Amino acid sequence: MTAQTRTSPGSACGGDEPSAVQNSAVGTPIAPEESTGPTYERVDPDRYVVLHDGPVGFVEVVSPVFVCYVGHPYAQASEIAQVHDFHRAVEIVTETAASSRAPKITA
Repeated sequence: MTAQTRTSPGSACGGDEPSAVQNSAVGTPIAPEESTGPTYERVDPDRYVVLHDGPVGFVEVVSPVFVCYVGHPYAQASEIAQVHDFHRAVEIVTETAASSRAPKITA
């Protein structure tokens, strides 16, 4: 499966590999203003930043797996999972980041 990618002019990622925005529920690339699910952007040849109200983690390609990290910047991120599906990796990072932001109820 090949995803089409989009990059805004002057984007930080630049180069030949533009950023991608993807709707995880449908699995098809969509415009950023239509996005309701997790999004990601390529920042290195083998690394993507996962965005959800700002950067929340990373997915790194280490064939044959995708390594999931939560945290930002990359040097301070913690590895949380390794999976074989890229879109599932993005979902894992987003879900973990969202649960860590949720308020903890204490008695």
